[in-house]
Amino acid sequence: MPGGGPLRLPAAGQRPWDAVCLGLNASDHLCLIPRYPRRGSKIRMRRMVNSGGGQAATAACALARLGHRVSYAGVVGDDEAGGLAGPRLAGFGVDTGSLVVKLGLGSQEAFILVEEQGGERTIVWTRDEACRLEPGDLDRERLASCRLLHLDGHFMAASLEAARIARAAGAVLTLDAERIEPGTAELVSLCHVVVGQHDFAQRLTGKDDPREALEALAAMGPLWAGRTRGEGGAQMLAEGELASHPGFAVEAVDTTGAGDVFHAGLAHAVLLGQGPREALATACALAAISVTALGGRTALPDRPGLESFLRERSA
Repeated sequence: MPGGGPLRLPAAGQRPWDAVCLGLNASDHLCLIPRYPRRGSKIRMRRMVNSGGGQAATAACALARLGHRVSYAGVVGDDEAGGLAGPRLAGFGVDTGSLVVKLGLGSQEAFILVEEQGGERTIVWTRDEACRLEPGDLDRERLASCRLLHLDGHFMAASLEAARIARAAGAVLTLDAERIEPGTAELVSLCHVVVGQHDFAQRLTGKDDPREALEALAAMGPLWAGRTRGEGGAQMLAEGELASHPGFAVEAVDTTGAGDVFHAGLAHAVLLGQGPREALATACALAAISVTALGGRTALPDRPGLESFLRERSA
């Protein structure tokens, strides 16, 4: 599986699932405001949208919108927010057979203030700590029947077990890396593609220099090791070669979920057999399109829409 070229994975049609996305989902309440309010003040919102959110769940929706056969593995409580999760995923064509409902617990909910100029967002969230996906909740047959497993680093014990199952079955593993906790280093070592927040590799490896940090991250096991840089695009190290993409300039309405969608773009690129440079462009394009509307799932394009965007920007 050469790191500088396309990653080898089970061929399309050989397995029932192109991708399984395991991790968080949320019920998002997004408020578009003219500016961030002063402490103790009042401000009238321009608009409000209630939408599904969460890293892995949003990535699943993006991949399904692009035409892939996608299953989501995650957890909700039996409250009102949890009851919305399944239908919201199914609305994009995502299979919810591995969505676990925990009785008597509160699902993740987020209240998100989105500033009108530039789309910067501030998130306040809650979830019952016991509302977690555990190794015993996993559908092992489904995990062994996917071409790609995408993880967001939450529910560590379940993520590690799922990674072992999928990797042993020959799937490619991708990781949206943000949090560092016990088990993170092992999870990184199990994944083929690890792309983190701008400073994830530095925080994990202790290397101050971004390039050295990516090299140290790659030495832990990933064939592609990268970092996102917000409006500055993203970087990817593969076989010692550092590829960069500056990102695409768009009129941003809301940056909520842009990182989640970026990782869906990477997974999409891997499933299409793209190499790291082309994959960066694909991921940056998908993320750019996603920020043009309020809500992380509102502007998700289909495959022709994504390809049209890329053609227009490369002309």
